[in-house]
Amino acid sequence: MSILKKRTSWIAIMVIMTLLALSACSGNKEENNTSSSKANDSTNTTNTAGTSNSTDTSDANKAPAANNSTGTTENTAADSDGYPVLPRDPITLRVFIGGADTDKGIWNTTIAQEIKKKLGITLDFITGDDVKAKTMIAGGDLPDVIMTVGSVSALVNSMIQGGQVIPLDDLIDKYGPNIKKYTPGALEIMKKVASNNTGKVYFLPVRVSKANDASMAKDGFVGFYTRWDLYKGVGAPAMNNEDDFLKVNKEMQDKYPTTKDGKKTYAFSAWGGELFPYIISYPHAMGWSNWLSDTSLNATTGDVSYNFTEKDGVFWKGIKFFNKAYRMGIFDPEGITQKIDQYIAKLNSGQVFNSAASFWMGGNELIQNTGNDNAQLLQLPGPFPGYLYLYPIENPGGNSLSPAHAITKANKYPERTMELFNYLSGTEGGRLLYTGVKGVDWDVVDGKPKLIGKMANPSDPGYADYLKSVGTEKLNRLAGLIESYPAEDGYPLDLKINIDPATVTKAEKELAQQFGADLYPGQVYDKLVKEGKGIVNTTYFPFTAFVKQPSEQTAQTLVKAEQYFMANVAKYIMAKDDAAFDAAQQKAIDDFNAMGVDKAYDEFRKLIDDAKEFAKTVKLDQ
Repeated sequence: MSILKKRTSWIAIMVIMTLLALSACSGNKEENNTSSSKANDSTNTTNTAGTSNSTDTSDANKAPAANNSTGTTENTAADSDGYPVLPRDPITLRVFIGGADTDKGIWNTTIAQEIKKKLGITLDFITGDDVKAKTMIAGGDLPDVIMTVGSVSALVNSMIQGGQVIPLDDLIDKYGPNIKKYTPGALEIMKKVASNNTGKVYFLPVRVSKANDASMAKDGFVGFYTRWDLYKGVGAPAMNNEDDFLKVNKEMQDKYPTTKDGKKTYAFSAWGGELFPYIISYPHAMGWSNWLSDTSLNATTGDVSYNFTEKDGVFWKGIKFFNKAYRMGIFDPEGITQKIDQYIAKLNSGQVFNSAASFWMGGNELIQNTGNDNAQLLQLPGPFPGYLYLYPIENPGGNSLSPAHAITKANKYPERTMELFNYLSGTEGGRLLYTGVKGVDWDVVDGKPKLIGKMANPSDPGYADYLKSVGTEKLNRLAGLIESYPAEDGYPLDLKINIDPATVTKAEKELAQQFGADLYPGQVYDKLVKEGKGIVNTTYFPFTAFVKQPSEQTAQTLVKAEQYFMANVAKYIMAKDDAAFDAAQQKAIDDFNAMGVDKAYDEFRKLIDDAKEFAKTVKLDQ
């Protein structure tokens, strides 16, 4: 799970995503989007238009006494709802956010500037992997906020025991009305699974989601996303299984063997250093999502597959799929070792025909590089059953501990940090993160929230760069609510996923009409699901919220297993025939068990069994 979340910052990534900032509204309480928003908070969740303009309820300019050195607030004024109003003097919070070094340093996007304007808070991001986070924790060099990336989630109890993170309950009561309003289930879950049995809240998850039948994705989320123009170029043949898909991709590569500038093309590629390419495309296409502790979760049954040691599990079937592609000459050999940036560059240049997710669709760069105005990477109906995340799903625990964030003992401004958490856990802060600044990137037009300006023109050259300047790339690690969460106006926080016919691309419309729909691919997938030919992940399995973190030993064993797999992935993908693949796979499974992966999975199975029993006793009201 952690690996997906690390990379879901691209999605937003492209699965690229962002939210509303009314600088005139209070940072301590949920904004009023209309004059009657409080009456409509819990009921107005369908795509109906708001009828009035925003009401100015700003408390942002009230300036009570500053925090003292212990993090308490003296002589603090209160707003009309009784919530304390904090100072607005400038402060900087150091936040360990994980991810690549390119993300580190002061966040200076337009979203960041809006947060600074509203709350007086600047964010200084510290990046790195879980090893770096553990080094900071062990050495006592703590940032103000720490996120549980990777195996750091196994350390939550030890951090609590060592006093390295502080309890948040009183802070939430005073400064967290949005958190209590929108994510009550997440609070209950965190008390049960990340409190060292204290029953207190120490960690807050991100991306809490809510089922919303009125909202459907335009293009899907992750799986295999294939060049539409090239698929049409070979006659758009019908496909019924993965072998058909491989055959069609071979036909595409044979017909289009080089790019415009003469570079050799490949149907498939990947990148080295992490499991993402292998736990995302194939498993999701088959109806399994990547889950905790190197496992996969079945979207319809809730069954768990133990990736490394299940010979016939979905993970190894996916590796065999890529081995088939390699033996057909349609898997890029550089995909074993290249960097993620090289992978994305090949997609955008037209050198690789399939991406792993909808956040890599090629965009204007692919159109410009290929000269084809319908060059786009889209999920082709037919060969695979999985259309996960087609509909918003119910998940009161959000991403659980993958990641969650906590306030450390080093933080001198816990109240203002909680105010930030609260803002980013409400629909105003959510709209800002996902959609951008009100009046610049979106506004209320004819009573409805609508994209405006550069944000409304995804086909314009420079759109991707504009999204970066706005700041969408961090949202999956900052937002308390998922992008599809319905705001009080009834529309999703991310207005970019609200389907506007004017923003549907030529390729999307062609795919829809090729397969009997009207406007966009989601309509095709929806039809397949309703016909019983597609799998979606709309079933919520409560036990998933209560699986406790495994021991540090188990976490470390699985880290070693990931490293072992990535060091040897070429042996599996480049195996010369079925016999060589089977031998390499068996050797890997034997080696995994020798390093204790079987025992690690045994521990995780027990945690799942305990969680299922515990879930029977808990009612989550979201």
